[in-house]
Amino acid sequence: MLNAIFSGKKRGTGLQNQQTALELAEGAEDVLTASVFERLAYLPNELSTSIFSALLGRPFGPLRSIEYWPSWHLSSGPRVEPDLLLEDTQCRVLVEAKRHDHVRQQSAKQLANELLAGWHSKQLGEHCILLTLGGLDDTSEGGRQRLLGELLLLLPPASSTRFTLVCRSWQQLYQVLEAHIKPDDAPNCLRLLEDIASCYAWHGLRTHPMRWLKDLKPIAITHHPDVLSAWKSQ
Repeated sequence: MLNAIFSGKKRGTGLQNQQTALELAEGAEDVLTASVFERLAYLPNELSTSIFSALLGRPFGPLRSIEYWPSWHLSSGPRVEPDLLLEDTQCRVLVEAKRHDHVRQQSAKQLANELLAGWHSKQLGEHCILLTLGGLDDTSEGGRQRLLGELLLLLPPASSTRFTLVCRSWQQLYQVLEAHIKPDDAPNCLRLLEDIASCYAWHGLRTHPMRWLKDLKPIAITHHPDVLSAWKSQ
């Protein structure tokens, strides 16, 4: 949250108006993003590399720099402010985070403007990665392809070769963390995972998918034939 304060993003705790419209929870999205990524930035290089590589689906790391809410300008003048810019020695990852999973909040227009401004200001190199985190009702390959199609309609020809779109939910991020931070890891890494789980609960995000009764596997229970005899009616 410290970087949210430094960047003038700390307008609210994220707890206000939790039961009302998403747009009324002032400051929540920025506080969530800062709270999670500030902690990820302190991971050991080896663990950070494995986590970000798994999240992005391609090699990435070790993390060389992380910039919160960079301010870029489009060639026509307006300013854009993506949430994060991550960098290793090979490429840069532009992150646009939205507060909720399973709700369409990502805007193809906003994403296109952030790419254009990053290219115009030479802050994004060729073959960069655009990571949408949260804000999509479908993070499957089909959902990614649909968003990519919307994006390419707003970008110059041949832009498809300049970036890779990766779509993830907050839930998927947590599951990657849980898969890579083991119970026998250093206590500080375990505390980091606990902090992020608490942050998710604070903002009403699920760390794991819903488990439905019909999907649970039956458990075979054996008992002595007379174990229920005491309950028989006389």
